Amino acid sequence: MQTDQESEGDSGPRIWGGTTLTERREARRAALLEAALDLIGEAGASGVTMRAVCRRANLTDRYFYESFTSRDELLDVLYRQIADEFLAPMTAFTATDDRSRDRELSEILVDAVLADPRKSRLFLVEPYSSTGLGQTTIAVMPVFTRIMQDHLFGHIDDPVRRRLAAVTMASGNAGMFAAWLNGSLRATRDQIVDHCVAMLTAYRSLYC
Repeated sequence: MQTDQESEGDSGPRIWGGTTLTERREARRAALLEAALDLIGEAGASGVTMRAVCRRANLTDRYFYESFTSRDELLDVLYRQIADEFLAPMTAFTATDDRSRDRELSEILVDAVLADPRKSRLFLVEPYSSTGLGQTTIAVMPVFTRIMQDHLFGHIDDPVRRRLAAVTMASGNAGMFAAWLNGSLRATRDQIVDHCVAMLTAYRSLYC
């Protein structure tokens, strides 16, 4: 297990082993988050405990509490980071009026889901289980709903209908990908892409 007794003084950051204390703290925090992702990939968020994360990261519990007040805070931070990574492909998916790019953008979105199964499991599957992520999901998902509302459904004048369409598509996408990732929906990558393209076509004509 690592130890780190030195502190930064008034004269500036102390250098040890070529790095400052702040840099080492950031590295430990990143190691804890990566360890949590590995555990999620193996057993889901239920496998993420303070002790398990510290063992995987080869750090003591002192360093866990240096970065996080609890296991739930660690999951909250990790979930929000992963949500930020999904913002770009989701924005591209909904923000174009060029129908010739529907398949390309659908493939980008689907491949983002496939890129790191650990991240996709946390973001799309784990909120459906009792992992303490409920409030985090409630706080984060409106960002994705707003993207759809403002871009894909901007043609709908009625704000209630525009909101209905966005909420329905956001929850439908999340449910579809969750079922696909957990194995209850058996479909190939190309079938998922085809479905995303069909959804874009169908939703563009909604309330027209």
